[in-house]
Amino acid sequence: MNTLLTRLLLALGAVAALGLSLAILFLPGPFYASYGIDPTGQTSLLNELKAPALVIMAGGLIQAHAIVQPRGQAFALGIGLVFYLGFGLARPAALASDGLPSTALLGAMGFEIAIGLLFGLALWRDRLPANSG
Repeated sequence: MNTLLTRLLLALGAVAALGLSLAILFLPGPFYASYGIDPTGQTSLLNELKAPALVIMAGGLIQAHAIVQPRGQAFALGIGLVFYLGFGLARPAALASDGLPSTALLGAMGFEIAIGLLFGLALWRDRLPANSG
């Protein structure tokens, strides 16, 4: 389903993923400070925080590519669903075991769950038969 809304969702997912991955890789201090986390001088923590950055970037690049290559849209939507809901739904588990994080991280959780659900809806709509009104 190559609709404008699908392409806009893919663009939003791509921009968010690419911005996130670049911030994690190249500006980890300011990025994590916005969440109330100070990784300064903690080499092992920085290494662990940066580890998923290229996976996040790859997902963003796949989503970006699917904007102009409709054949890859279902795959890109699936990546968005897994990526955003994966992060978003892991956060309530962390809330239950660790307590309340910063309001910025709660906002990130809301964004991740909301956009993940939109990816799920778009993927579901993509799977509907073309004649189902």
